[in-house]
Amino acid sequence: MVLQKMYLKVWRSSLGLRTRGRKFLLQCRYAADANGQTVSENMELMSMSTRIPDAETRVWVKQLAVAVGDNREELDALIADSLVNWSLDRLTPITKLILEQAAAEKNYLSIPAPVAIKEAVRLAVEFEGAKTGSFVNGVLDRILIKG
Repeated sequence: MVLQKMYLKVWRSSLGLRTRGRKFLLQCRYAADANGQTVSENMELMSMSTRIPDAETRVWVKQLAVAVGDNREELDALIADSLVNWSLDRLTPITKLILEQAAAEKNYLSIPAPVAIKEAVRLAVEFEGAKTGSFVNGVLDRILIKG
């Protein structure tokens, strides 16, 4: 029982760290796209080591950045195929980045679909509002759950 409680405490704290990591990566990717820089350049410029103090989370964020970067065309194709009466070029840059990150988490880092969706919706609501959160939820449901 004690071991189970310790595991749950570590699991909950790592979720908080990964949530911060997702937000940090989204900001870095947005800045990179806007400024014509690489994501890794922006991660250094935005002081990843001070904004994400946990080394394990920094490694995970870098893995997610590589997964998105290496598979962006495939991710965009998945997203485009899941849009109903909508096209990829109509998405705001932030919405597109959020969808790419969530799809990469599920497809390349084995994050469970409900977790990837929940975290993506949280980012969408924070950065773009509740309507975008609902939109992101619907698109990711088609991509990650119904496949």
